Amino acid sequence: LRLSNGTGPCSGRVEVKHEEEWGTVCDGDWTIEDAEVVCKQLQCGSALQALNRAPFGEGSGPTWLYRVNCHGDESALWNCSHGGWGVFTCPHYFDTGVVCSGFSALRLTGGDTACSGHLKVKQEETWATVCFSHIDFKTASVICKELECGQALDILRGTPFGDRHELIWQEEFHCAGNETHLAHCPRILHRSKTCPHDATVVCSG
Repeated sequence: LRLSNGTGPCSGRVEVKHEEEWGTVCDGDWTIEDAEVVCKQLQCGSALQALNRAPFGEGSGPTWLYRVNCHGDESALWNCSHGGWGVFTCPHYFDTGVVCSGFSALRLTGGDTACSGHLKVKQEETWATVCFSHIDFKTASVICKELECGQALDILRGTPFGDRHELIWQEEFHCAGNETHLAHCPRILHRSKTCPHDATVVCSG
């Protein structure tokens, strides 16, 4: 299973490999429960959107799965009920897509209080550091709200990165400020692995 043509590894067109060939999933009735299984299987957090009609462009190859019906707790997409592998050839303009949160948790670490510190997000089993340049004050206010830490007071340039061997989160967040969770904010992917300073967020607590 993989996601193609999205803004990062956790969004895109849903593709499955069967009999050594990659193909797509076709569905007129693609639901958030179906997307939830995809996101969980790829260790991409939770599902934010289940999309159909080729939102990430039309795929190629066979349409391997059709009318997938998941409850949301299956361990793999193909464990959900479906009509059988490749039983129905579906036009690729019905290809499905998902947008996953991409991370399963966030935290502030190493600060003076529980409501201040270096911003980290959990990606699979590891915590990734968020760059100072990748968030703004509106984003910080969403983070403080989500952590039940009151209002955002400040964003500071954290410690210089230098050559610390830490995972760097690859996306820049662009929150409007009214989102309830950081995962719901729009993002832009950055391929650059460099990060001069990490982001330190200070909330009112």
